[in-house]
Amino acid sequence: MKHANRFAIVAALAMSAAAAQAAGYDFTDGHYPPEVASQSTLTRAQVKAQVQDAMAKGQLQSVGDAYLPLSAPQQSSGLSREQVRQETIAAGKAGLLDSYGE
Repeated sequence: MKHANRFAIVAALAMSAAAAQAAGYDFTDGHYPPEVASQSTLTRAQVKAQVQDAMAKGQLQSVGDAYLPLSAPQQSSGLSREQVRQETIAAGKAGLLDSYGE
């Protein structure tokens, strides 16, 4: 009897796994917006020319086979760390900050 129970459990698991694969459900159906077909107005040669131009101007960084746009340099705010801390505390007391999770 012990073996019959184990066999029944294994058989049930195997059948449910097979049924799940056979169902072929599309779990993304209705969860994401449909893909919108688009057509580029530029030719391949025009895109290549734009990439070469951006590389010559130093706007792209070559990384392996890809090109990444260079990020803009960060500007300092001119405020000290303590000034920012005080402004944050004041904004919190004035109720200007969202209190997530509270």
